[in-house]
Amino acid sequence: MSKFSVAMKRFGGFLKRNAFYFLIVLCIASVATVIALAVTRNTSSPDMSVNDNQTLQPEDPSGNTPGGEQSGEEDPGEQQPDSPKQLTFNMPCNGSLTVEYAHDELVFSSTLDQWAVHMGIDLVSDDLNVYAAADGKISEVGYDELNGYYIAIEHEEGYVTKYKSLENTGDFKVGDSVEQGKLIGKMSDSQGEEMEDGAHLHFEMYKDGETINPLDKLVMNEK
Repeated sequence: MSKFSVAMKRFGGFLKRNAFYFLIVLCIASVATVIALAVTRNTSSPDMSVNDNQTLQPEDPSGNTPGGEQSGEEDPGEQQPDSPKQLTFNMPCNGSLTVEYAHDELVFSSTLDQWAVHMGIDLVSDDLNVYAAADGKISEVGYDELNGYYIAIEHEEGYVTKYKSLENTGDFKVGDSVEQGKLIGKMSDSQGEEMEDGAHLHFEMYKDGETINPLDKLVMNEK
């Protein structure tokens, strides 16, 4: 008998005597392999577990967050604040100009019977109505012999308008708000230094305390 045959015969006898142990080793190896595969699968897969109060939602490529909200963008339906109203000055009456502004030259005053500067413009109209030239707050209300009944209105951007030779000042008082186009009085001849000119409005404008020509700012607009 050859050496190989003798070796195989001895190995066969060894397997028969130890077959039970080999089966145990194979079972243990199989269980270990299954456990290793399960662990590897769990660690490589993302955790998709959720609790009862959580809902998974796909990411929106447009940048919207869950629930319909947008990140970093304004709601197109949300109303934007109005832009500031531009300050304009309308004519304070529906009438015509009788005496122009004369700051650097003299005009003749029939009442005073002399030449003098004229720090505003004079206006007349058939209905005698006087209106606020722009939105503002009343800063002066009064009467004196030179100016007659008068009202001053303070506006934004340092502007002030003065309405002189009024019939009266009505119920207006300092601090009252007035809107552009509001009727503030009637023309009269109450202005002592211009009473010979009859019922009219003597209208003055100031910017930051300095007198200006009203015709440079007024917009022709009938009431």
